[in-house]
Amino acid sequence: MPTETRVVSFSNAEVIDSLVDYCEKTNRELPQSGIKRLAFSNDSEIKVTAEFDGGAPPMRFYENEVAVALILFCNKKGIPVARRAIKSLQIGQDTISLHLAIRT
Repeated sequence: MPTETRVVSFSNAEVIDSLVDYCEKTNRELPQSGIKRLAFSNDSEIKVTAEFDGGAPPMRFYENEVAVALILFCNKKGIPVARRAIKSLQIGQDTISLHLAIRT
């Protein structure tokens, strides 16, 4: 059975935008100073840590939260994401990618 795959890669700025939108939609409060930097890790699962200006404590976003944020971002930008696709994340050099696989 063939499998169709797509990879959608996101820049740091796009990930920041997606996380800010995700926090607004889920009523998760972000510091007013804005996100200064993102740190990506992939220990047992993918995590994104947002660091803020002004000394606010960093916030962690776990793999499922990041995936939802990126899918919402795709929806907002008109990038198609099939509901039945198997979705996974991969971290690259200062980028994160959403992998979509559909068995046809």
